[in-house]
Amino acid sequence: CHVSVWLLNILFSVTKDSLVDAETNIYTKREGEDITVRCNLTFSGSRKLLCKETCEEGNILIDTYRDEDQRGRYSIKYEYRYFEPSILDVTITKLTKSDSGLYRCELKGILSLDSEDNFKIIITEGEFDPLNHDNIVL
Repeated sequence: CHVSVWLLNILFSVTKDSLVDAETNIYTKREGEDITVRCNLTFSGSRKLLCKETCEEGNILIDTYRDEDQRGRYSIKYEYRYFEPSILDVTITKLTKSDSGLYRCELKGILSLDSEDNFKIIITEGEFDPLNHDNIVL
């Protein structure tokens, strides 16, 4: 039984990682703007992470068991769905050039059935226009 769970985890990890690059959404925003991105997560989980690049020490922006949380300019809101992927809405306010890069939403589930979704943000120079309502990307 332990071997089959271990093998399932390895097979799932290989499949999951090979699909990530093909499904990474890219968003372009200007400095000073806010952005909200929706991550679709296949499996449910109680631990939610938002990371820049990878979810390793030093790259973790939010690590929480709460459905809503905020750390500085970063916030998340989790919604569990029964028969379709759960969602994790990620908001970053007052974008700066250093916010450019790859981000990862991750749910840690039971039996190592983790779920993740990646997105990339490209920040361009330019003044923020408060009359522009294109700041939400879902």
